[in-house]
Amino acid sequence: MLLFNDYKDIILKKIKGLYGNINANDIEISENYGDLTLKIFKIKENPENILMRIRSEVRDEFIEKIELKNSYVNFFIKPVEMLKSMDESIKHFSMYPNVFQDTSKVLVEHTSSNPTGPIHVGRIRNSIIGDSIFRLLDRYGYRAVTQYFVNDSGKQVISLYLGHMRYHKNEKPNLENLLDGYQRIYRDMDADHGIEKEIEQLDERYENGDKDLIASIQEVASIVLDSIKSSLKKLGIEISTYVWESNFILYGEVDKMLYDISSELKSEGSAKYLAIGDKKIFLTRTDGTSLYFARDIVYHLFKAQNFDWIIDVLGEDHKNHAGNLDFVLKNYFDFESKINYVFYGFVSLESGKMSTRKGRIVTVNDLYDKTMDESVKIIRVKRPSYGDEQISKISRAIASSSIRFNIIKVNANKPITFKWSEALNFEGDSAPYIMYSYARACSILKKSKSYVESFGEYNEYERKLIKTMYIYPYYLKGSVDFLRPDIIANYILLLSKAFNDFYLNCPIINDPEMGKRIKLLTTFKRILEDSSSIIGIDLLDEI
Repeated sequence: MLLFNDYKDIILKKIKGLYGNINANDIEISENYGDLTLKIFKIKENPENILMRIRSEVRDEFIEKIELKNSYVNFFIKPVEMLKSMDESIKHFSMYPNVFQDTSKVLVEHTSSNPTGPIHVGRIRNSIIGDSIFRLLDRYGYRAVTQYFVNDSGKQVISLYLGHMRYHKNEKPNLENLLDGYQRIYRDMDADHGIEKEIEQLDERYENGDKDLIASIQEVASIVLDSIKSSLKKLGIEISTYVWESNFILYGEVDKMLYDISSELKSEGSAKYLAIGDKKIFLTRTDGTSLYFARDIVYHLFKAQNFDWIIDVLGEDHKNHAGNLDFVLKNYFDFESKINYVFYGFVSLESGKMSTRKGRIVTVNDLYDKTMDESVKIIRVKRPSYGDEQISKISRAIASSSIRFNIIKVNANKPITFKWSEALNFEGDSAPYIMYSYARACSILKKSKSYVESFGEYNEYERKLIKTMYIYPYYLKGSVDFLRPDIIANYILLLSKAFNDFYLNCPIINDPEMGKRIKLLTTFKRILEDSSSIIGIDLLDEI
């Protein structure tokens, strides 16, 4: 729960006392008129009478004026009251808004890529969205953690193991020879049908709990997983816990689940399935081995033992799977946890879809290194006096922040065609633009340490910045309500633009009104730090 002087809520409660049919959707943050705007379409009364009654009822100290325009009543909040409320929160709690700790335990499962190759640009969208949702919920006051479900079961990871045994048996496994073997085995599979049979035999041994085989597969999967972890770390993503799919087979949890619902299972030959209307949801194959759906049921039952709210970040191609899983959990098991699925659109290259098996990918490491190189070139031109160490620090921050922001600013539902020109854009709606805004504020504050902060009267640019800072909690709430970190990303752009308009039009150093403007700068700096940390923008004092 967010704790701040919620003027919108105060006004709404008073208006509801006058007009009971008004609700929260009828009053909104206004861009073009007042600070808050009330739609009065559904109030069957003369607009002038409505205005008169509202003015009589809403007479709080924070109100500057109330006006009528067409079918809207516009409320103007005193900027000094907004600024003081933010200032008090930051002074006492080191944040605006403050939060009341929620006792709910939340698990955000994200990434969970099959450990069969390095993580690529198409998959990193999952990680960035998941990590940002985790940070958002943590900021909101939830007890949140992240988790990666390591898919070390099934034919893909068995193919990774078999590829190494066939083509690189006498070599110590590493990322390069594992990936080569994985791609070669899929290329050879069409011509050599014995490969598929061998994979099926290994899968059967695996499902029967062959500990040596499972350990060998875990070994090669761990090598790939370590490379994924390393790539994620470059973008500031560290996952709290890892759960291995094989453990649910080794410890009999899959067999136990199948036994518990055996009376509900139907058979097609030797294969077992659940019937949802005309749909058959298979849990086992004809050879008795379990399918991923069965193991995913067990995994979610495991999650529900420890968490009140479960969030799964999934590609849009998993919608049917998620819908079936949701139905099965709620209709066949005692599943009480709240569960949400966050789907994201595909990421493709301008040349087409990415595929690890075919070797047609742009890895996260490729993207990071190329963004780093581009950053170094730009910094050397803009800051010729900087040394190598300083350039390296700045370019790392720009690379990580640019990649994260370029992906997170787009609504997850929308597909993305990945373009190098956009990812490496250092102008406009980008992370470097936000980072430059922060560095600019820091530079001014360093030069003005001897000045006393104050409050005062505010011009249009100052008012705009104050209002943009004040409405931060509403964007936080919207992001949590809809599990959409892109809302915060676009708020940060709005905030940075308001700051730069203020900076360009309001002299600060040695100006008679410097005290009140320094107060705006310190508040801006704190709110930008807070909001940027949610989506992983790495702010620096100097760029």
